[in-house]
Amino acid sequence: MRRQRLHQLLLAPGSNLLGVPTLFWFILSLVFSIGFALPALKASFASNYLIMDDARQHLFWMQRFVDPELFPDDLIADFYQSITSPGVIATYWLMNQLGLEPIMSSKVLPMILGLIATVYCFGIGLELLPIPLMGFIGSLLLNQNLWLQGELVTATSTAFLYPTFLAFLYYLLRRSEVGVAISLVLTGLFYAPMLLIAAGILGLGLLDWPDPEVGPKDSPLGQKSSQPFRPLRLSANPEDYRLLAIGLAITLGIIWLYGGQSGEFGPTATAAEARTMPEFLDQGRTAFFYQNSFWNFWLKNSRSGIKLSLNPPIVILGFLLPIILRFPQRFPLATKVRRLGILLRLLVSSFSLFFLAHAVLFKLYLPSRYTSHSLRIVMAIATAMVLVVALDGIFKAWGKFSPVPWVTTVGLIILLVCYPKLAWKDAFPRSKYLVGAESGIYLFLQNQPKASLVASLAVEADNLPAFAQRSVLVSWEHAIPYKMGYYRQIRQRARDLIQAHYSPDPQVIRWFIDTYGVDFFVLERDAFELEYMTENSWFLQWQDLAETTAQQLEQAPPFLLQKMNSCTSFATPNLVVLEAQCLTRE
Repeated sequence: MRRQRLHQLLLAPGSNLLGVPTLFWFILSLVFSIGFALPALKASFASNYLIMDDARQHLFWMQRFVDPELFPDDLIADFYQSITSPGVIATYWLMNQLGLEPIMSSKVLPMILGLIATVYCFGIGLELLPIPLMGFIGSLLLNQNLWLQGELVTATSTAFLYPTFLAFLYYLLRRSEVGVAISLVLTGLFYAPMLLIAAGILGLGLLDWPDPEVGPKDSPLGQKSSQPFRPLRLSANPEDYRLLAIGLAITLGIIWLYGGQSGEFGPTATAAEARTMPEFLDQGRTAFFYQNSFWNFWLKNSRSGIKLSLNPPIVILGFLLPIILRFPQRFPLATKVRRLGILLRLLVSSFSLFFLAHAVLFKLYLPSRYTSHSLRIVMAIATAMVLVVALDGIFKAWGKFSPVPWVTTVGLIILLVCYPKLAWKDAFPRSKYLVGAESGIYLFLQNQPKASLVASLAVEADNLPAFAQRSVLVSWEHAIPYKMGYYRQIRQRARDLIQAHYSPDPQVIRWFIDTYGVDFFVLERDAFELEYMTENSWFLQWQDLAETTAQQLEQAPPFLLQKMNSCTSFATPNLVVLEAQCLTRE
């Protein structure tokens, strides 16, 4: 009797949320989502100077919500404000109005976004296979991947795409025109590339080709079709056309909205131009073109490749889905699978845009953005379906009272639940939080005028806008070369800074300070050693400048080094702050 009840809890059908099996697995899904988020949330409060990696780049400027006087006439802040999606801006502005500053909001939002994504992923599972365990496993695998890769913890537009796009897939399966419309608008406002994928899915929905071994469109996969085989043709369902019209209208509206964004910082780099820039090569800031490496360029690279993530490794079983569904006699639950075509449409749309993005390189931003997120969703759902269908097949073959299916069930649960901590240990969940190690520098700069401008080649320059809340002339983290109107200025600033940094001529320093309005230099103590040039990212990217600077350094001591003692305003064991006014007086 007990085994009978457990079997019903495991594999009993159910789509009603108030049913016991559905409610149990749904609540358990939310529990695991919260459980994955809590360690990251705890880690985010471990230090006063702690921020997520991507937030240093995309969110620092939002401190203007708290104090509009911050970052005045700041090229970097203005650029990142211009490219931040409207949905993200609105969310952080609203949370700031409610009393949560942007950096604090970025620590709280991941848990909320994870819960919303879990709800919709669970719902998608029930729509494809009405077994509550399917929804649980699918959401569990997706959560494990997202928290390992650090997608949610970024709290940038990437994190928002999962709840909004999963909502789109769910409402499309439910054929809810209102739900599809709202989720499409939100997807476009938070992460536009996924809106293009969604539009592709709706367009592919007009195609109707029943497989004689599968059945007509939207029929349970695995049933024999009563219709003879016929060629591909357009759908006769008016609802498909209405959904496409809604999708196209929203897509065109969002494209129009984005049309004015970052226009002053254009044009976008072309493929031919990028191939000549060291910024896009192996040692560059945004490495894209790898010499003689098919694997890196098309598969592995986070910018150019499809970036298929097989974490946790069990998701590799998702590739077996087409095979296992071909044997309904051995796996009877396969006949309950329905509307699986939505996953195929998702893949076709994603890969089509992936190759299109390569064809018009950088016009549609990065190709990997069109496949990496889609594959993550598809692999989690497909693997969940394989596991549930196979588990049911084992029970059917051995019987409910045989130990074999129960041992298999227990082993599967242990594997699914315990694998992250057993395999990844403290690396899971991956928080990507960075701790600022120069609190003294941050406090010193915070006490300077808000219009102060800092020039530095140090790695710490990446952190100063977020922690010191002061503008930097240039930093490696913010040197993104896609919009050339922006990047040409950044590149010129960086090269001028390097030349001034190592020049023995005080007139070069004076010209640099007067040209850019620099108030402070932040120097690393070992910056004037030759070994520094083999480690600093700027020199690794620009080997020509590294060679010239090394020769210059051997000939005469730089002016900044000569005045390090007399013009130092603040110092730590690693960094020295020089006052620009003192240097011009000297």
